[in-house]
Amino acid sequence: MKAVIFDMDGVIVDTMGMHFEADAAVLGNALGGKEIDKSLLYLTDEEAYSKILPSGGKGKIRGLIAEKYGYMRGKTSGIRPIGGFEEFLQRLKGKCRLAIVSNSPRAFIEHIVGEIGKKGSFDVIVGSEDIVNGKPDPEGYLLAAKKLGVGPCDCLVIEDSPYGIMAAKSAGMKVAAVTNSFEGHFLLDADLVVDSLAELTIEKCEALFRGGKTARSGAAN
Repeated sequence: MKAVIFDMDGVIVDTMGMHFEADAAVLGNALGGKEIDKSLLYLTDEEAYSKILPSGGKGKIRGLIAEKYGYMRGKTSGIRPIGGFEEFLQRLKGKCRLAIVSNSPRAFIEHIVGEIGKKGSFDVIVGSEDIVNGKPDPEGYLLAAKKLGVGPCDCLVIEDSPYGIMAAKSAGMKVAAVTNSFEGHFLLDADLVVDSLAELTIEKCEALFRGGKTARSGAAN
């Protein structure tokens, strides 16, 4: 294991509900009260908004996305990390390269990293504007590995969603999934499933690279 790559929303900070709230607020008038398909939250904003408003035009869609993240920045002022993240990050310090890959824009990722007091902790940040295809496409994870200077087979990804797991596995990476957003039975394509990142030790992570699949921590050491 030479690198650990984190998803952000639902892994580092509890923002998935905020994304849905922001989308509903920004798109409310445009949709005329129509309910948003929550599965679209796991795409990039541009992909999701293009599906929701197919005739919206790029200019309008980008304006709505900018409005959304203005709303999100206000809601996330003073946000704290999800329990377990800081303990795990501390264990990783000095042992491997670190990155974030998110379907959120890079400016919002950097805002969150600053709010939780972790500026300078990550060697690489890949946001939505750095890629053409968001998760479940592996493009973001492959780009992060390239920027980190490590092979995909030497990377461990920390994810919380089936789409994120699909992206990481398609990139040829190991995946530890945390049940912050989905129950464990939705995450079984990961190499390891935990209920909190506090459960992850360096030994458990490195064991994934020695072969074998551990279905769930707590049942697995």
